[in-house]
Amino acid sequence: MKRITTYFGGVKALIIYALAGFLALSCANRGSGPQGGPKDVAPPVAVSSKPENGAINYRKQTIEINFNEIVLLEKAFEKVVVSPPQAKSAIVKAYGKKVAVELLDSLQPDRTYIIDFADAIVDNNEKNPLKDYYFAFSTGDHIDSLMVGGTVIDAHTLNPTGGIVVGLHSNQADSALTTQPFDYITKTDDEGRFWIKGIAEGSYKVFALGDMNSNYRYDKGETMAFLDSVITPTLDLTEERDTIWRDSTTIDTIVTHTHPKYTAGIVLRSFTDDFKRASFIKAERTEPYKMVLYFNAPNDSMPRIEPLNFAIDSACLQHANATRDTLVYWLADTLLWQQDTLSYTLTYQKTDSTDQLAWQTDTLHTVYRAKKSANKKKNDDKQTVKKEFLKLQTNASGTFDLYNPVTLSFDVPTTRDTTKQIVVEQQADTLWRSVPATLVGTDTFGLAYRIDYAWEPEKRYRITIDSAAFAGINGLHTNKQEIALNIKSLESYATFYLIMKHLQGNEIVELLDKDEKVIRTAPAEAETVFRYLNPGDYFLRLFIDTNGNGKWDTGNYIDKLQPEEMFYFQYKITMRAFWDIEETWDYRTLPITQQKPKELIKNNKKKN
Repeated sequence: MKRITTYFGGVKALIIYALAGFLALSCANRGSGPQGGPKDVAPPVAVSSKPENGAINYRKQTIEINFNEIVLLEKAFEKVVVSPPQAKSAIVKAYGKKVAVELLDSLQPDRTYIIDFADAIVDNNEKNPLKDYYFAFSTGDHIDSLMVGGTVIDAHTLNPTGGIVVGLHSNQADSALTTQPFDYITKTDDEGRFWIKGIAEGSYKVFALGDMNSNYRYDKGETMAFLDSVITPTLDLTEERDTIWRDSTTIDTIVTHTHPKYTAGIVLRSFTDDFKRASFIKAERTEPYKMVLYFNAPNDSMPRIEPLNFAIDSACLQHANATRDTLVYWLADTLLWQQDTLSYTLTYQKTDSTDQLAWQTDTLHTVYRAKKSANKKKNDDKQTVKKEFLKLQTNASGTFDLYNPVTLSFDVPTTRDTTKQIVVEQQADTLWRSVPATLVGTDTFGLAYRIDYAWEPEKRYRITIDSAAFAGINGLHTNKQEIALNIKSLESYATFYLIMKHLQGNEIVELLDKDEKVIRTAPAEAETVFRYLNPGDYFLRLFIDTNGNGKWDTGNYIDKLQPEEMFYFQYKITMRAFWDIEETWDYRTLPITQQKPKELIKNNKKKN
């Protein structure tokens, strides 16, 4: 990329003259008074403590730390972490130049304790934070000094997961995470980074936990992450040599520095499993022909209804939404519409106290209360009723995309009257000629249809729908309707060619907009092509479709399933009209913590 530098003749001299004049005026203005010194940007400094930081054989439950200036605590409950974890939260307060900590739990023998303040300690004047400050002491005769570091990211978006608990378990049984608190803990910062300090020698399992109830154990439904392998923290000393030169050609001294190297670089991919406690929420009947049952979790097995004061025949349609947590019963029998209360037993699955699904039966009475008609209007002092038609929604608009089918959708199930015409025509000069478009139902209830036709660029079309072409279960039919379409030109689109490297065969590519909404999806191929793209900025990501179901799946700790791997192309892709853009991507070249474009990164902060 070329950098273009522009120089305006004479500007440099003018700036110098202006600065000289300003300085002369400033020196002459003796009465302006004191202007103050430089802004304080230095954080507080710990000058002493009781006990000393790093003390051994200390068994009291109070710590006092003195600073060189007045200090405050910001979000201490959220930021200050005590490791090993405490069943009762420590009391942390600031008094003038002092911070006091009171541990309410009894201390364990021969344990190193870390009080990690993160950046909670700030000075009183400018709120300069003392970053990464921690206090250590031991109830035994030595300080455990091993450390483990890494990053927690959201498995689906690769955003940093801030404010999440990261912990170690020396007990490597699978049940330890759900039955015992961690041995050591810390919290991630806003960029998802963490360091667990004061660790004893041994082998550990590593977890991250959105610990909503602060019990330092995993409960179903909580955000979590786990490392498949067991780690053994180590400390290595590395030497680094600095050369001090006497002059440009002569070495004066070579100084050797020794640096500790801890276990680091761990990446945890956080996720929330699909578990939800199943229960029934409510039933409602907003229309005489429609009854809706709401649940707070998807139904693996469909609930059963046994009518008590009415009968359900084959004309009753049962429809579940995509997430199977809302069930709609469409009542085609018009006699039922006149019945204001429907009584029935509902048998459904509910999560019991052991987190298992069990069948439960409730008796329900669902009432319909008729609404006042809004279709009456006053006309010459007489009440007239405006004819009501079945509402039809469509995605068709004046300017229409070349690759799109036209969709027709309804709020209620419908039937199609094949004796009524639906005609698609293309304009040729001033004449209209019929084209062989096809109407396809996209569900079994008549809620949605699709008009398939290979639209031609820069052509005008119209779709004419006869009156009563569709009839709804509510007794209404559609009015006559005409839809106009102007198809975009080929020159208004861009084409994106993605050359993929080292594919394993089960990758799926997603094209995203700036809000990370999925615009297009395609199986990854050596050359993956996205045609007919509107101009704008796009982003790419890819996931490994391990189970071959065509969608990204989250993890499950109980079944030891990690979430499916997700990768991001690191650059924004700007598409312009009538342009062909080509990019090459080897999605495993960069570590996943460095892949996501900066424009998309958001902090997924977990509040405990």
